[in-house]
Amino acid sequence: MKEKEIPLVYVTTVSTLFIGFNLYTISSYLVFKDIIHEIISSKSRVIVCLVVILFLNYVLFIKSKRFLSYNFKKDFKGGISVVFYMLFTAIIFIWVANLNRAKIFEQRRKEPLKEHTQRRPSLEGKIREWLKNH
Repeated sequence: MKEKEIPLVYVTTVSTLFIGFNLYTISSYLVFKDIIHEIISSKSRVIVCLVVILFLNYVLFIKSKRFLSYNFKKDFKGGISVVFYMLFTAIIFIWVANLNRAKIFEQRRKEPLKEHTQRRPSLEGKIREWLKNH
């Protein structure tokens, strides 16, 4: 890999992580609204989704250098917009997480508690009982 291409790898990776994070937040909101019923929670599924996003991101924007045609410049305004995007992403994630948490607590409050099955006695408990009796 040429030294010139290393920043492109960073751009691809960071943008893929943010896109994946935003998609996860959107899917969490859709679960909250009962449009879909399950958040992708399996590590392997999340990794596969991120790899697909990485591949699409690389092929569509990075490899063709399409992102360069948007005339991004290293300036204060661009830096502020990136910081605001990161803050917006974090705030929206926290907001959606709190919505889902409140929904889960409400569901638990409404549902009757399930009866717990009695725990089997442990070996340590049996040994203590035996020692106490002998």
